[in-house]
Amino acid sequence: MNKELTYEKKNLRRIIIIIILFVILVSTFILGCCLGPYAISFVDICKTLFGHGNENTNLVIFEFRLPRLILTLFIGVGMGASGVIMQNLLHNDLASPGTLGVADGSSLFVTLYFALILGKADKPELLPILALAGGILSAGIIYILGTKRKKPISSTKLVMTGVAMGACYSAVSTFLMYILDENQISSLQRWNAGDLGGAVPWSNVLVLSIWIIAFTLLAMMLTKTLDVINLGYDIATGLGVSVKKAFFILIFIAVGMASSSVAFGGNFFFLGLIGPHIARKLVGTKTKFLIPASGIISTIIIILASILVENVPIFMNIPAGIFVSIISVPYFLYLLIKARWLIDGFCN
Repeated sequence: MNKELTYEKKNLRRIIIIIILFVILVSTFILGCCLGPYAISFVDICKTLFGHGNENTNLVIFEFRLPRLILTLFIGVGMGASGVIMQNLLHNDLASPGTLGVADGSSLFVTLYFALILGKADKPELLPILALAGGILSAGIIYILGTKRKKPISSTKLVMTGVAMGACYSAVSTFLMYILDENQISSLQRWNAGDLGGAVPWSNVLVLSIWIIAFTLLAMMLTKTLDVINLGYDIATGLGVSVKKAFFILIFIAVGMASSSVAFGGNFFFLGLIGPHIARKLVGTKTKFLIPASGIISTIIIILASILVENVPIFMNIPAGIFVSIISVPYFLYLLIKARWLIDGFCN
């Protein structure tokens, strides 16, 4: 009885933390609507949202800030949730869309979109499809090269293979830039840097929202399976889980989330690494709480980065994606130092 009460108290604490994080997210979202080169008061924002704004506030809110902020929201959710799934599947704190090379595979296919399609037709609905194709292809190659038949999955080998393949994809993407014209290069550079400035088409927001909502719902339906796999592959098999089947389904969901986020956001790979770690310290390892917490935290980070690069003079003209990478690098180095076993395992 006492154990049940303790379990319920822990879950209640996790729910309260997620509610607090959600309140912080809403506050930062409103702050993002208010602040910028053209400042707008909270009262005027409310009037504008309810159809009583003037021409200037309507333009700023509905054409610039609102679509950009909603897009960043889904990017944060996608990258944060994807990182949770990958880290739990591989039992590796360093696993993420960026370190596994999945995001680089998606980036390569998005680069092909800029090179071959964008100049002829603007088809945003193709972006997540191409990015997903690139991510799945990358994940497949990494899995084939990083595993051996009839042997347990080695997360260390998968991470190292992902790093190597990521470097290869980046080299190919850089080569493709030399065949682009100035307009294509400019668009690609802004995307690759995670530049969220300017007007974001509502069509992009709609397409990304559909993909992220669908994959998030699928992930939440499989949280119990992910929790069991997180205990260990042997334990999961003993409890009746088809590990290989579940692994492929969950990695497909994670790649889908990361790829669609990459397609419309660009360089926000580190969100999939640091979001889950911060969330895990707050709500623990239970996936049904960890996924929403990680998504919310990743979204808060990206919105705050966007606010800083728009309003703080020293950070102005720095793309939000680069800013996120800069502030994430120290945390990544901390994880590398903490996980020395990864280097030892690779050397052995």
